[in-house]
Amino acid sequence: MNEVYLEVYSLTELCLVPIETIITLFTVKYCNSKINIKLVPSEQKPLERVYTINISTFVYEVMDMNKIPYPALSCELPIIVINKTSCIAGLCAILREIIKETTAECPTHYCRKLLGFKESCLTACSESSVWTKFCEVDLVLTVKFLHLDDVKQSKLPSNMARFEYHMSQPARLHNLYKYTRSKKYFDENVISQDGTPEHTYAEGSYVTLADIIIFVCTHILLSVFSSETTMQLLPLTVKWYKRMIEDQIILDCLECLPVLKSQDMTKSNYTFPDVPNQSLYKSDPKRYKPKSRVYTRQEDVEYSLQLFKTLNIQTKLDLEPFGAELNLDWSSVPYDATPEGGALPLARLKRKHEQLQNMCKPVMKLAKTGDVIVDFCSGSGHLGILVAYFLPYCTVILLENKEKSLNRAKERVNKLKLTNIKFYQCNLDYFKGHFDIGMSLHACGVATDLVIQQCIKEKAIFVCCPCCYGSLHNCHHLTYPRSNIFKDEIDQESYIILSHAADQTHDEKNVKTNQGYECMAIIDTDRKLLAEQFGYRVYLSKFIPNTCTPKNHILVGIPKKEIVNVECVS
Repeated sequence: MNEVYLEVYSLTELCLVPIETIITLFTVKYCNSKINIKLVPSEQKPLERVYTINISTFVYEVMDMNKIPYPALSCELPIIVINKTSCIAGLCAILREIIKETTAECPTHYCRKLLGFKESCLTACSESSVWTKFCEVDLVLTVKFLHLDDVKQSKLPSNMARFEYHMSQPARLHNLYKYTRSKKYFDENVISQDGTPEHTYAEGSYVTLADIIIFVCTHILLSVFSSETTMQLLPLTVKWYKRMIEDQIILDCLECLPVLKSQDMTKSNYTFPDVPNQSLYKSDPKRYKPKSRVYTRQEDVEYSLQLFKTLNIQTKLDLEPFGAELNLDWSSVPYDATPEGGALPLARLKRKHEQLQNMCKPVMKLAKTGDVIVDFCSGSGHLGILVAYFLPYCTVILLENKEKSLNRAKERVNKLKLTNIKFYQCNLDYFKGHFDIGMSLHACGVATDLVIQQCIKEKAIFVCCPCCYGSLHNCHHLTYPRSNIFKDEIDQESYIILSHAADQTHDEKNVKTNQGYECMAIIDTDRKLLAEQFGYRVYLSKFIPNTCTPKNHILVGIPKKEIVNVECVS
């Protein structure tokens, strides 16, 4: 049986807990899950609001922080530990796992529908999905850092208004024909005259995991911002909330939600905050307004390039990658540790061999006995498994948020009988454990910068091959440009134009390819300069051969503490 580790701040029958613990326990209650609950006494975070709940109806064990398994120590709670080598972190991911574990022995269990149509509810990471970010980050933070000063303000929290607008939009569903004809999901009472499902619940016409998360947060917010004005300003939210509590299972679960003290209540006349009137779905066409969306118009790119050239910032790449002199003997590598063993199509095998070789060499040159190496955004483990085979004296963590990809990696590791690999299913920002080397091969968009940021924070070596430059955008973790030099000299719009142009590395015959590589060099120089601000020596070069992938840059960053050792080895 899996174990879920949850934070608590005081431990009695009525205990103080953070909002993430409340949401998790509510989901456990809703699913009637038998998962083992481990409560971990922790210190309350600065400015965080905590809530009093009754845990007397749960079976749990209190765990001392010093005795919990390493995975639970190395990730943000809540977390599910599956076994000694595998864990799941991140609110949406662990809630999905609770549902899946509950329904494993009973596929017809009522809570299975929470996973959504095709069981894809909240699978996308918060950096790429507006909807996941709203459910997992935005709304949760609104409740987490809600204080009396906020209640006394004249405006409702913006995320309450965003959900109200979301509910006013038509339900947007993939493969609507199949959806409306599915006996499992079809409900004639919520189908409009034109045959489309009405927006009855957060994602359509039936309850999903998104509704559970939003319900817990909204229950608290509607209690805190309790007034007739609030009910008038949020008619669709109130209608949805009343529909939710008509469900007997939801009603039975209310006992594990906080009962707010009377001083939290207020009768203020609130106003509606100024937020965009749009859906929260990632695919919503209103997410990007045509006038504000950045396109790679040639005149814009040329202007941005000319602006950059006036800064006199050098973007020269090293002649060959760090560690290129090492030899990698593929003939000694077991089949299941090769790209062939990872079931890649024949057309990609040669190029994948070359990419992995370029990534492995610097890691092999820099790794020491006992090092922890994290393969961020590991996919099915092509890079991490190969490194683990060549470096049996190191521990390799495969960190990936896609369950199916990680399961494929587990199958290969089991065949190889490698004992130095651990599996973390989570977004990379939930990982907070110590490591010595971080690596990523084609981590998309902001993911590469999150990897570098994690490595700098931990003073770890990084070996990164970026990808999807055109996907760079400000998020709740970081902003662009990255380095101080770039921030002082180039505006964000020009920077994003260059990042979009950096994706135009089509082929040698395309007229924009050279321009694309010029823009790639600019973006990666910004990354290099950021690391150098923190005392890193950074090597920026191209893969050998550079034809193995259009996105062929490799950044190797070595912190000061390691530079002397590397020079001695060299």
